[in-house]
This record gives sequence, C-alpha cells and structure tokens, in this order.
Amino acid sequence: MMRFLRSLWMRLVILSAILAIVPAIIYLQLQEADSERRDLLRRAVAEQGDLIAIGITDALDPARLPELQGVLARYERSGNGIRVLFRPDGEGTGFFFVGAWPQISEEVFDAEKERLLATGALSILQDNCAWIGTTGSVYETVAGSRRAIASVTPVRRPSGCWVVVTTKSEVARLGAPDDVPYWQSPEMLVSAGIYLLMVVAVFGLFLSVRRNLRRFASLARVMGRGGGRRTSFRANNRMPELDDVAGSFDDMVGSLLRSADQLRTSAEENAHALKTPVGVIAQALEPLRRAIPGDQDGPRSSIDRIDRAVQRLDGLIGAIRKSEEAAAALISPERERLDLADLVGRIFDGFREIAEETGTTLSMRRQGDTFVLGNEELLIVSIENPLENALSLLSEGGRITIDVLAVPGRTVEVRIADNGPGISEDRLEFIFLRHVSIRDVTGGDAGHDGLGLWLTRRNMEALGGTAEAECNEDGGLTIVLRLPAAI
Repeated sequence: MMRFLRSLWMRLVILSAILAIVPAIIYLQLQEADSERRDLLRRAVAEQGDLIAIGITDALDPARLPELQGVLARYERSGNGIRVLFRPDGEGTGFFFVGAWPQISEEVFDAEKERLLATGALSILQDNCAWIGTTGSVYETVAGSRRAIASVTPVRRPSGCWVVVTTKSEVARLGAPDDVPYWQSPEMLVSAGIYLLMVVAVFGLFLSVRRNLRRFASLARVMGRGGGRRTSFRANNRMPELDDVAGSFDDMVGSLLRSADQLRTSAEENAHALKTPVGVIAQALEPLRRAIPGDQDGPRSSIDRIDRAVQRLDGLIGAIRKSEEAAAALISPERERLDLADLVGRIFDGFREIAEETGTTLSMRRQGDTFVLGNEELLIVSIENPLENALSLLSEGGRITIDVLAVPGRTVEVRIADNGPGISEDRLEFIFLRHVSIRDVTGGDAGHDGLGLWLTRRNMEALGGTAEAECNEDGGLTIVLRLPAAI
C-alpha cells in the first residue's frame, strides 16, 4: 500500500486533484472580488455623474439651452459621455433630448433618445422625478459606438424633470454585464487559457519522465535476456536531466559484464591449476598400488583412502568450476526462444543409456505448446541435476517420468518424478540449500557436493522461473521446474 502511495501515478493523481480544486477556490474568490470591484466602480462613476449633474444644475433651464453645450464641454474626460434629457411639467409629454457631449447634431437627437430609452434605464423614473434603477445597460449610439450607461441623475427644477446621463465608451471598465457569467469575462478566458497550457506542460513533463523510465525498463529487460551489449542507457535517454542516472546504469552494467568475464576466466584457471596436482597424485598412486601386494591390509587400505580422497577432490573441483561458471552466466544470461520439450528430449536421450545400465525405467511425455525464453546452458544444468540425483538414488526397478507440459496461466512446467526413497514434506525446502545433498536427507550415500539442486533453483530464478519439490503419494519425489511461456 505504501509503495502505491509513493508511486509516480499516485503523485500524479494528487497533483491532478490539486490542479482541479485550487483553481475552483481561486475562481470563487476572484468572482467575489470582481463583484465587489464592479459595485465599487459603478458607485464611483455614479457619484461622478451626480457631481456633473450638480455642476450643470444652473444651466438646466429652457432659457439657457443655447449655453448647455458649452457647459457640458467643461466636464469632458477621456471616454466620458454626457446626455441631457428634459420632460416639462404638466404637459403629459415624454422626454426631449436637449444636449450631449461629445456634441452631436440636432438632427439625430430623437434617434439618440430612442436608443437610450430602449435600454429601459429611464423607464422607471417616477412622477416625482426620482430614479431607483441600476446602471450598466449597453446601447449603440447613432454614431455606431457601443457605450455603457454609468449613471442616471434626475434633477428636479421648476421647469420640469431634467435627467443627466453619463456614459462610458468601454464596457469592460464597468465590468462584465450582470447576465454574463464571470468565467466568460475576457480576463478569465485568458487566465483559463494560460492555466490549461501550464497543466498540459506539467502533464507533459510527467509523461516524458514516464516514457524515459519505461525506455530504461525495456532496455534493462533486453540486457537481462543477454542482449543489448552494444547499446547503453545514455544512448536511449531523451532527457538531459537523467544523463547522470543513465551513465550510472551503464557503468553498473559494464562492471557486471566485466565481472562475468572475470568469473569465467577465474573458473577455468582455478580448475586447471587444481586439477594438475590432483592428476599427478592420481598417477603416482598407480605405481604404489602395483608395488604393494593386496594382502597387506594397512598400506593397501591407505592407498585406497587416498584414491577415494583424490576422486572426491576431483569431483569438488568440477563442482566449484560449475558453480563459478553458473554464477557468471547468471549475471548476463543470453536468452532465446526455445522449445523446452525438444531440449528435455535431447537430455532424455543422453540419460537413456545410463538408466538402462542401472535397471531404471526412463520415460518422457509432452503436452501443449512448450516454447519459453531461456538460456540453453542454464536450462541443461537445471534439468540434468535432478535427473542425476534421481538416477543415483534408484536401484533395479526404479522409475523416472519426465513430463513437459503447458499449464494455464502462460506457464511451462518440467516435472521430474521418481519412485525413490523420497523425503518428508518438512524437508522439501532443505534440499535446495547450498552444500546440502539429498543423500544427507535420505540417509543414502554421502560424499556429494550438495550443489546440484541449489544450482537448479538459482538458474531457474535467474530466468524468471521457479524450482520446487513435491512428495509423491506412492513414494518418491517430484522436482517441478516452471518458466513463463514465450509470447
């Protein structure tokens, strides 16, 4: 569980949650701040409109209409617009458009008034010339520009109801209209675009790291099968930040390959160096055996003990060499597609004559598709060792059955069953330990190196498989070797 929580995918999920939640929180805060900003801005421009209305109050008189344009010009500001309408008292008429700044021709006064009234901003003026509406309505002037109504200030005069309307040329200065969601505002659309680009960049970074790591894993699998000696992690790296990691992997692989070569060389040299004096001792025993009569028990038995010790030593030298060569092969086992049944068949043919000499019945069966990815040298050692053990423990009438079969779950099994003495179930794992002989467990002939089944398990595990032992119902032992089936 903890391993999953520390995984790159879990961290990506957490980052995704943060990237989804944080913007929502920020959006709600910005929306509230924007609403407050718009309210403050509208109140500010409304107060500005009220001040303009107060400033031109003296000019709001039908008798001074010719002077109105000049008075309005005093309050010119960049982007500001002023519209003045008048409704006389007691005549039951509507509003008249009487002045504007920037100045427009009188011929379009009526058209401009209709466009203003069409917004509904003036429709709620009460009979007593009081206005209780809101601002922000947008309309298009006769000149073709879009303007927002910033303030509507009614002024009650003896002559009637005057209305001073201030407008802004930029809608955005008053904020988005109330009927438009905040997320559709220009600033939010731009922010969302930038944020999405940032999210894509972050996920792209994660995916690029993952692709590079998967490339490393693929190369490691190739090297694990004994290939890829001429390639390197650095050559397959696409991220400069991982160059040091890739270089360290290359150094490690190079060191392992050199160690494998040194182990093989050392095994050959040590075996040669040890076998030479052993061979000299064995040759020197022959003249002694001929010189000492067979009826001299003391000297003769000593010679026999020396001879058995020499044979034992020769066997140990071979076992040590086998162990060292197997260790070298484990570092970088070259794998190829093999029909395991065919390989077992060749081994079977080599042991058939030995089995006949000991009176042991040897049989083999195969079933299904038995192709695997393996190393022939390691597999031969893994299969021969339990076969040799079984033959050495069986006497006349012994029986060994070898089954090679494909089993569900994309696995190929080699089952080597005998009807020998067997062992108790609580000692099954014991026989795979190093320097533990099955003969020590069964009480048979001692003096063996106890490396056979240990090498078998080690080789199988190096190839991605397993080696186990089972007790047979009718006595004897079954060694089960399993490997993943080749895809």
